[in-house]
Amino acid sequence: MNLLSNSLTVIALQQPRMRKGSFASLIGATPLLDVFVAGPENQLVVECLAPLGIEQLISRSPLYLYGPSGAGKTALALTIAARWTNESSSRTVTLTSGSDFAKAFTRAIEADDMERFRQLHRQCSCLVVDNIHELATKPAAQDEMVSTIEHLTNAGGAIIATATELATLVPKFRLSLSSRLNGGHSLPVSLPSRISRFEMLRLLAASSQIEISDQDLDSIGSQLQDGMSPLQLRGILIRWSHHDRVAPGRTKKESERLIDKLVVSQIAKAPSTSDIAKAVAREMQITMELMRGPGRKSSVVRARGLAMLMMRQWTDVSFQNIGEYFGGRDHTTVMHACKKTEEDLTKDVDLERMAERIRQKLKK
Repeated sequence: MNLLSNSLTVIALQQPRMRKGSFASLIGATPLLDVFVAGPENQLVVECLAPLGIEQLISRSPLYLYGPSGAGKTALALTIAARWTNESSSRTVTLTSGSDFAKAFTRAIEADDMERFRQLHRQCSCLVVDNIHELATKPAAQDEMVSTIEHLTNAGGAIIATATELATLVPKFRLSLSSRLNGGHSLPVSLPSRISRFEMLRLLAASSQIEISDQDLDSIGSQLQDGMSPLQLRGILIRWSHHDRVAPGRTKKESERLIDKLVVSQIAKAPSTSDIAKAVAREMQITMELMRGPGRKSSVVRARGLAMLMMRQWTDVSFQNIGEYFGGRDHTTVMHACKKTEEDLTKDVDLERMAERIRQKLKK
């Protein structure tokens, strides 16, 4: 950890070592940064990642990280798992998600292979379950998860789970599962507040190779409201950079007007996933049926990727749910599409112009 001030800490993110005996079905999105910027809103996170907090992981297990999409819960869960398992060469880790756990559980029942399923999820030192709330509509998988947690706890293992809200507030969670999760340590993870937002904007600009003055960074940071994800912050920086390339040499007043425009576009009421998909389909002259279907034509893939990225930037919908909206695609497919579209937007002026027209229509 790197302490920048009394109220701001930068935490280096890590991935667990996949030693022999470890298993991973979870393929998380690559973090925008290789650090987590923790302001006053996330001081409990700093304490949990301190040496004493890592040492106490077993006694706090299940460690339950909850908060809005984009706050960094997955990256933090993996970092905690990495720091704890790396303390001993004999510790193994299993990485999964609520959705993957349920799917694997169903396949194991159908193939009469529960022994292997339970070996993968119970014979490990640390189990990480990302988006455990995805089990909400799967009661049988919830019962299996309760048994898994009990087994690991009795064996002295660690359990780390992430979700969008407290276990007691997740609809359709069985009492047995919410009670078991609440029996550990629940830790809120918040989106960056103003003090951490400034540092995050600076780091995002550097990682994206965006040249922007400290004055403009300060103007952007001071005008933004709380509750914006790092993905949204980078989106503003990328759009600022695009405007700076096509219209360099702006006066101070013009720069302030541009920043105000970008800020307003993010503060406006977020549209729904359906609103975004329809707006992209209209602008790019693609039918909704094609965009949500299996087609791989380049124009369709381009439109689909832009819709997926805008859903991530404008809503709190998860990669998993976006994939389900687009015909049941896997969350890793959505991650790849979003990453590629972001890269395309920095190089393709026509695509960026279409994206800007869509944003303007959505704001109305």
